[in-house]
Amino acid sequence: MNWIIVIPVVAAVTIVLMGLGVRYLLSKPELQRRLESIRADSAMTRDERLKLPFMDRVVLPVLDNIGSRMKRFASKQDQMQQLLVQAGLHPRLTTSRLEGMRWLCSLVLMVVGVCYIFAAGLINKLVGIAAVSLPEPNLFDVDGLAVLGAGLLLGYLAPVFVLRKRLRARQSVIQRALASSIDLISVGAEAGMGFDQVLNYVRRRTKGPLSDEFGATLNEIRLGKTRIEALNNLVYRTGVDDMKTFVGAITQSFQLGTSIVETLRIQADSIRLKQRQRAQEQAMKAPVKMLIPLVFFIFPALLVVILGPAAVMIFTSGF
Repeated sequence: MNWIIVIPVVAAVTIVLMGLGVRYLLSKPELQRRLESIRADSAMTRDERLKLPFMDRVVLPVLDNIGSRMKRFASKQDQMQQLLVQAGLHPRLTTSRLEGMRWLCSLVLMVVGVCYIFAAGLINKLVGIAAVSLPEPNLFDVDGLAVLGAGLLLGYLAPVFVLRKRLRARQSVIQRALASSIDLISVGAEAGMGFDQVLNYVRRRTKGPLSDEFGATLNEIRLGKTRIEALNNLVYRTGVDDMKTFVGAITQSFQLGTSIVETLRIQADSIRLKQRQRAQEQAMKAPVKMLIPLVFFIFPALLVVILGPAAVMIFTSGF
């Protein structure tokens, strides 16, 4: 056991954890105390709490508890907030809950790493095949610390990776539905409907994330926000470039007093042209993406099928 490495690492981790604990106990702000008192006054009764789903009753409070303690040491909170909003998870999943989820995943993967370290030798003895033997790191050696560090880092980054993947999928759905929705808005505007009425009509006739965002925009307008401010919030919640262009054109039309029908028709044609260009770009990338499975999977199988019988005949003929 390499104690020269283990002892300084353990001492450094202990000092850091003690310092963080003392900082947390001594630096609780007055605003946080007031918020905790408000939560205590508005707390639900035991029967009301038991009626909640397991996710709301147990999982989310645990994530809130962990995230509220570790959130102060995290960075880029505004960016995480924007990712949650654009992924459609806010306000059910807040930045504190996301931070708690990240640290919980790190803890789980570290426990998995510890279990692997202690079970690797037992698995190798049970299997008994040297060719497929697993590495057997020592918990207090460099290899064991590397396994724990990898689990900590992977668990901390995995939730953000999943969040970004969900964000891209949601933006793709919104981008595909935007041109058709603008056509419906244009038809409604040509029929004499107001902009708010057209948005409500499109929201009722369509389904999906874009329809939900139109509904949120209408709610903001009903609550007193101006159309321009509500549309800018729509751009923030979606994060789609085509939506930004569309809202910019609509805002300019409102400010200058130009015909909104002609603006909507031009925007629909422009967005549809961009979608066609993106589809052509993806089609041009298809041959390059197909090259790797062709070379590594399909061509070897074809060579075995075609040249295999010939190779057998050559080796059996005695040449």
